[in-house]
Amino acid sequence: MKKLILLCVFNGLLLAESKSWDSHSAYLLPQKRWEVGLFQPFRFGYSETIEYSTFPLWFFVMPNVSIKRIEKDMAGFRTASRFKLMYPTPLLNMLARTGIGGMIDPNFQMPPMLGLSASWLMSKPVAGLDLTLKGGLDLGITLDDLDPRSNIDLPLVYHRLGIFYNKWGIHTGLDVQKNLTKRIRVLLDLDLRLLPGLADVQSNPDLANLMGDYSLEHKLLLIWNKSDRFRIITGYKLVKGKYPYGSDMRLLPYIPMMEQWVPIIEFQWAGKRK
Repeated sequence: MKKLILLCVFNGLLLAESKSWDSHSAYLLPQKRWEVGLFQPFRFGYSETIEYSTFPLWFFVMPNVSIKRIEKDMAGFRTASRFKLMYPTPLLNMLARTGIGGMIDPNFQMPPMLGLSASWLMSKPVAGLDLTLKGGLDLGITLDDLDPRSNIDLPLVYHRLGIFYNKWGIHTGLDVQKNLTKRIRVLLDLDLRLLPGLADVQSNPDLANLMGDYSLEHKLLLIWNKSDRFRIITGYKLVKGKYPYGSDMRLLPYIPMMEQWVPIIEFQWAGKRK
């Protein structure tokens, strides 16, 4: 159960063309519209050019905020920049314990850590598909020594926390969406996260060392839009990556107590502030 909980944690220049239910793309929420899900962030269309989001249930143990801003169109693509900030130290120190909920050796005290991420998104309709290209840079800032043995070797978690041990990382990806019917939509994505091993390249310059540890993440979702205020999502996420113990592949969500995979079930709600 503790693994399941942790995996759930981790996951203005022109007038913007806005879109509801489309956090993966370069489009913004309509002004004053909000959206939230069981495992998705709270998103709010602040203006025609700015959108804010945060994971509210985890904010007091892992402060986090994201800002997406519309940018100038480029080669027929709608473009946006997105900046994220998180402070995971309180949550990680809660996990540095023995017994239930413990995932880090209690002898480790996690120092103040600040995660910064900058992304560029480009979206465009292509041959009946909604296509989004994305990429960016992740930085991990620590204000004291961080023992590498304190990392958590779990899919989705290891490479996101890895920026604090590697100091930086790269992410890129592709999202494809298509309407199957008026209310049913399918989303397929492929994302790559890299923790480049530049320190090793100096003594052993090859491609494997340059890439360092990687995580290849694929998701397929089937979405039923009941209305513009409620929808249900189901599907799966496949993760293949390189970890300290070797390469591994996992189909998620994985329930440790049941020792099996179960489909994603996600509910999302929306509304508009007056």
